[in-house]
Amino acid sequence: MAQLFEFDDEQLASKIEKLDLREPNELDVPKLGEFASSDGVGSRLAKSYEVPIDLPYQAGKRKKKVTDFQPIKVLGKGSYGKVILVKDKSSGKLYAQKQLRKASMIVNAKNYERTLTERTILERVRHPNVVKLFYALQDFDKLYLILEYLEGGELFHHLSQERILSEKIACFYVAEIILALRHLHLHTGVIYRDLKPENCMLNRRGHLVLTDFGLSKVSTESSSLFGTAQYIAPEVIQGERYDSQCDWWSLGAVTFDLLTGSPPFTGNNNKKIMDKILTQKVRYPFYLSQDARDLLIKLLNKNPQKRLNCDTEFDKKVRSHRFFRYINWQHVIDQNDAEQPPPIVPVVTNPELAENFDEEFTSMKITPPSSPIEHSLLKEIEEESRSTSTSSYIAIKKPTADNQFEESVYFNNFSYTNEEYLVDLKDHD
Repeated sequence: MAQLFEFDDEQLASKIEKLDLREPNELDVPKLGEFASSDGVGSRLAKSYEVPIDLPYQAGKRKKKVTDFQPIKVLGKGSYGKVILVKDKSSGKLYAQKQLRKASMIVNAKNYERTLTERTILERVRHPNVVKLFYALQDFDKLYLILEYLEGGELFHHLSQERILSEKIACFYVAEIILALRHLHLHTGVIYRDLKPENCMLNRRGHLVLTDFGLSKVSTESSSLFGTAQYIAPEVIQGERYDSQCDWWSLGAVTFDLLTGSPPFTGNNNKKIMDKILTQKVRYPFYLSQDARDLLIKLLNKNPQKRLNCDTEFDKKVRSHRFFRYINWQHVIDQNDAEQPPPIVPVVTNPELAENFDEEFTSMKITPPSSPIEHSLLKEIEEESRSTSTSSYIAIKKPTADNQFEESVYFNNFSYTNEEYLVDLKDHD
């Protein structure tokens, strides 16, 4: 729920009316074979979170609709739409519902590519420090990702209250980020590409959870420019081929932010910031300990070949680094709160109040849900999908009150139910 840009719905609507719906180019999204299953992370907890990722998804029995969820509060807002706190009317469970306007995806296929990438990655990744996806749904106007509700809000929210974190507190959350990124890199082949404090959320217990995988890439290498300027690695800015090492630069920038209150390079605009990243040296405040400086210097090395690699050098250089002297790594990996409690435990008096989210969003008026796709139309779509299985979407129309027809699309292979997470929820009731 970072700072995002708005777009003009009327302008989009006018563009859509003129559109001749055609197949977009092949989307840059992961395929089943591109995911590694391999071995586990090695910990008891991580292994308990593993799921087989080389098998095709089998449709579950539950058929949820958008109208099965009652909207409660707005949690965030951006160019894609909104994130809404919703309650499952049948179970009373709370979720974060990420809404994505189909209009923006029809105009720009890249928006759908990012949405499908996020859905595909979250469908297959299962790790305690990565947000859970429960459902992917759609109605006439929007796509919806029904995600784990992280009641602690953004780590950025707590950072803004504290201004800076002590090394004793920061090292816990840096460790949890490392565990999440290592799992993404080593066991799903994902380069995260958008690490920043706003995408680091806290659950009710105070554990860090990575969210927002729209800019992630299932690949060992890439050359696309993505991310938030203050946290982008030099090789990404230069347009060079880069790999998961770019995420370790971003970790250095986020760690610097946690310890000092700002990223290592700032400026009035993105160009100035990126120029500084390429040309200037990092200035380390005098109050940072030698251990913190040493870790930051190793992470913020402009040469990715010489940068600390927390994937391959975890046991030798990361786990034993003195910056992490305040934590027991095994307790952090196992999330053993009795032995290693999270340093920040969010105040949650009532989960429905969303107390740890920005009042700028929670005070917003909730827009009523858009039009559901009628059952009869869904049957027609299913029949057409079978005959056009390679199509990314099918054009659909909805009659309006004045006997006109509104145009939209139905995205094939988007809807999804994560049966395993739902079983876990039931078991913990």
